[in-house]
This record gives sequence, C-alpha cells and structure tokens, in this order.
Amino acid sequence: MRVGLMTSPAARQIRRRLEALQLPVFTLDPARIQDLAPESADVVYLIPHGETKARGWNGLRVHLARASRQFIVLGANLATADIVTALRDGAADVLDDTDTDARWHSALARAAAAQELWVQLYGGEPLHAEDALAGASAALRALRQTVEKIGPTDVNVLILGESGVGKEKVAQALHDASRRKQFVALNCAAIPKDLIEAEIFGVEKGAFTGALKSRPGLVEQAAGGTLFLDEIGEMDLALQPKLLRFLETRVARRVGSESEYKSKARIVAATNRDLRGEAEMGTFRADLYYRLAEITLSVPPLRERREDIAPLVRIFLRQAGERFGKNLEAVEPALLQRFLDYNWPGNARELKSAIDRLALLYDGPVLREGWWDAPPPRPPVSGPPRTASVASAASLAAADFPSRGKKRALAKQLLVESGNNFTLVAAQLGINPTTLWRWRKAGAV
Repeated sequence: MRVGLMTSPAARQIRRRLEALQLPVFTLDPARIQDLAPESADVVYLIPHGETKARGWNGLRVHLARASRQFIVLGANLATADIVTALRDGAADVLDDTDTDARWHSALARAAAAQELWVQLYGGEPLHAEDALAGASAALRALRQTVEKIGPTDVNVLILGESGVGKEKVAQALHDASRRKQFVALNCAAIPKDLIEAEIFGVEKGAFTGALKSRPGLVEQAAGGTLFLDEIGEMDLALQPKLLRFLETRVARRVGSESEYKSKARIVAATNRDLRGEAEMGTFRADLYYRLAEITLSVPPLRERREDIAPLVRIFLRQAGERFGKNLEAVEPALLQRFLDYNWPGNARELKSAIDRLALLYDGPVLREGWWDAPPPRPPVSGPPRTASVASAASLAAADFPSRGKKRALAKQLLVESGNNFTLVAAQLGINPTTLWRWRKAGAV
C-alpha cells in the first residue's frame, strides 16, 4: 500500500508521520490524476482538510471518483459538519491528526482493501456508457458479436429473456448495427386486441366508430427501418395470420382499405414466454413462430452474468445523475459487493430502480452501503428455455464440482492456465470473481 499526498505545506508534516509509520508516500499531482492507470490499485490518497476548501477541489474529487480512487480527509479538531461534508464528498474515512498510529493504520488499511476490491470488481477496462449492451460477461460478449454479425442483414430476429433483462436494448443494438432509418417499438400487451391491427397496419377513415381520419400503421412508419414488437406472445391468434402474411410478402393493408402497400420494415420481436412450447401446444401459430425466429437471441438473467452488474451500476449511476440533476460519481465497494450478492429477480430493470431510488432519497456523490436494504428473498422468475450456447456456467459447475475443496483446486489450476484471468475462471466455476479473489487473498488458490 502507498499513500498519495498533494504537494503543500500541510502535506510535508503528514509525509513525515507516514514515513515514521513506514508507509511509502506517493506524490499526488492534481493535474494528472485522471491519467492514473486503473490497475495500480495500491494507492490511497490522504487529502488535508484545507485542500477540500480550495479552488479546484470539486474537479479533483470527481477525477478521484472516476479513476476509482479511495481517499481519506485529514484535519485537526474538525467540526461534525466538516466530517459529514467530507463523507458526502466521497471520502472513505476522516482522520484527525491527533488520532493514534493504530487508528491511522486501520483507516488506511480499510481504504486500501476497499480500493483493491473496487479494482477487482470493476477491472481496468474502460466502460463506454453509451454501449447499449455494456457488460463483461462471456454471454454479453457473444451477444455483441452476434448482433454485429446479423445486424446489417434483414433477417427476422426473436429475442428471448426474462422480464427486465434488456430485450429492447438488444433490439436497439440490432437496429444501430443495421444502419437502417427509424426504430419503431410497440408493446403488444399494451394495446387492446381489437385495436392492435389498426396500430400495426394502419386504418382508413370511417373504417370503424372513432376512425375519424386515415392513419398509417407502424409497419408503414417503420418502412426502411426496424419495427420492434415486444411481448409478441400476447398477440391475439386472430391477428397472427395477417402478421405472417406480411412477413412472407412484405405487403399489408390498412383496416378498411381495398388497396395494399409494401414495406421493407425489418421485424424484431421479443418475449419472456416459451414461445416454441406454445407453438407446439397450438396456443401460438407455429408457422408464425418459425418465421419470426429466423434467428433467436437469448439474453441470460442478471443472476447468471454477475460480471455485468458493475458496468450496469456505472451506467445507471450516470443516468440517475442526469435525471435528478445530481453529481453522482460512484458507489461504495461494500454496496457494490451487496449488489453482486443479490439475486436480482427483476434483472437490470430492478437494479436501475434501486439506484434511482438511492439517488433520489440521499445526497452525496457516493452511494453508501447502509442506504440500501435488499428485498427479502423470493423464488426466481422463470423464463424461456435457452440454447446450449448460453447455458449457465454456474449450473454446469455446480453439477461437476459439488465440493468447495475441488473447486479451489480447480481454480488454482485454471488461474495458472489463464494467466490469472479472474473473470474467466470465476465464470467457468460458477462463482463470483470476488469469491475467487478472497480465496487468493487467503492463500487457498
């Protein structure tokens, strides 16, 4: 562990004490803090309280947070308000220069451990918040590759996954990769079954009571673009033959019209139901299912790709800051760990709601562990069966390696073979990367 200090008169005295405590000191250059490499996890910053009141402090603490840096504020006889402000500004702890050496060692050691855990969880790979499919898991990487490959084509795509996993994000990514014109979305469960035909194919004036003017349907509006039909399993059986005919001929007719029109809209559909099983049972047209599912993409639930939680947290934190007009920079490593340990039956949607709620109810740039109470356990939400290509590594590992001792022995072997790739080995064993990291810290692997 090294301690970073700013070059100031107050810092010189602090440096002497740290050197007496046999702690290496690292000089902090505020102008270069944003250039720090994320993987250098051993530097904890000690900021004199006077510097937190100086011009440029807000920019410095933002750089510290964005570089995933733990910092401790040091002062003398600080008032309660000063301590609260320091913690709200993101400080991991507050020290007084009269505190004992043991207290200094303890505070710095905790911050260093949190720093190392933070880097272990987030990793050193930069995150592009604009990425619709942000994530570090093998499943998300494979999904991104497939999207890039089939995006430019005109094949129909059926997206499967539990509620809240981000099926519309996948559809949007497909559209972006296709370079088509407009993206039009419809939730089939949100439109009454007697109106959905007019919504999709359009309606002529006077076709039925209330049709006061002609209106193009979404198929016309999405011509040359993408039409995303969410919750396609909710579509009424009576309308399914008309959608099937459009998929086969690219020709449609408005309700009440005698003429037809053509549209080259690409159809992307999504469902959280077992559509293939329903087609076999006759509750959904089999011919329509096979036409929709020229390519099937399965999005695993969040509990099966926990490596994606940290990137999603950072994206949702930025979005919450923009939505509520707050300066939100990070979450405590302990809170991130609790996020990783929770099962997320509502998937990414539930995670986003949790962060929005914390951002709205509490103040400060760092979301704290004590602010969040995990909901009580409940049975996981069932979803559609997935293909073997996205089968759960966790379930395979649990079947093959029931013993913790065997898992640790295998983890040691896999770490050597993978060059200490914690994320890959954890995925192969079906455990959290942090569990693997703790085994390494304890000398078990």
